[in-house]
Amino acid sequence: MFELWFGLRGRQVLVTGASRGIGRCLAESLGQAGAHVCVHYHRSGDLADEVVTAINGKDADGHSWKCQADLSKPVEVKRLFSEIEKRWGGLDVLVNNAGDLIERRRIDAMGDGLIEAVIQTNLHSVVYASREAIPMLQKRKGASIINVSSVAAHNGGANGVTLYAACKGAVLSMTRGLAKELAPDVRVNAIAPGVILTDFHRTHSTEEALDNVVKSTPMKRLGLPEDHAAAVVFLAGGGSSYITGEMIEINGGLWVA
Repeated sequence: MFELWFGLRGRQVLVTGASRGIGRCLAESLGQAGAHVCVHYHRSGDLADEVVTAINGKDADGHSWKCQADLSKPVEVKRLFSEIEKRWGGLDVLVNNAGDLIERRRIDAMGDGLIEAVIQTNLHSVVYASREAIPMLQKRKGASIINVSSVAAHNGGANGVTLYAACKGAVLSMTRGLAKELAPDVRVNAIAPGVILTDFHRTHSTEEALDNVVKSTPMKRLGLPEDHAAAVVFLAGGGSSYITGEMIEINGGLWVA
């Protein structure tokens, strides 16, 4: 029964932005659950190699492999999915994790280039990857898309992340819309991380700001990448076969505080 509910043995999964942070943890956890994982990266090829090795162990011919693409460019996204089609012949699960704050800045201080970069990285990447994946997913039984949104989708973020938050809000709306468009063949769900201790916040947040988040969070700590693994394995597996259009909040109670 456990295998039926949670096992993903032999399922073919693409995790975008899987070379570091939450994406890395998701890829490794899905691999541990038995999935074959395509570890996507943009620039961090060496780190992607580490993830593949962690999933495959010492077996150099294991089922997981890395793939490179700039997901903000439709031509590269098409190339990526063409590679998946040739290698696997299809796809069972797409995890849209890739994204980045890029830079904290108020809207009235953002140049055109930064605006485009934030939108392309956090919204266009999800749209382009989903568009290419859908025809492949529709051919598989029990297929699903899992999007990574954010608590910022609810509260609008703070301190120069308004546009990033808006993109994550769009990802939430897209999750719900696609769930209706693609049912009953493909389920679409999301997770919403809170403030998670990864390179993302080490780069973009001050220690004082993070300390204030801890004080405001009922669980009295920042989140960790590992806090998200079980939710994504669950959403990808058969135990969630009647769940679609939903978002699991993973923020230590920050959103309800």
